[in-house]
Amino acid sequence: MSHQRFEANGIRTEVSRGSGRAPADGAVDPTAVDQRQFDHSVGLLSARECRVLLEISRGASNKQVARLLEISPSTVRTHVENIFRKLDCSTRAAAALKGWTLGLIS
Repeated sequence: MSHQRFEANGIRTEVSRGSGRAPADGAVDPTAVDQRQFDHSVGLLSARECRVLLEISRGASNKQVARLLEISPSTVRTHVENIFRKLDCSTRAAAALKGWTLGLIS
């Protein structure tokens, strides 16, 4: 099994990959990662969108994120809408889960 390290938007991720073949008994290797899915996520969100996603995943409101990042709540709302569109999500919780799954936040 090989290990690969990736860095995207300042986030380092180590991924264990199997041989790419299913075990003889037909079971799925839980450590195998679909490399195409990970490659697609790299660069999917801008650095600012990743930061907004991180903060909303921690439960921050748009107003709190705006204060923290020193931007307007309207700008935060735009970033959140872009995150939802890019991650194909409609809720903050779904976006946080998908962002974590794709390695965009930790």
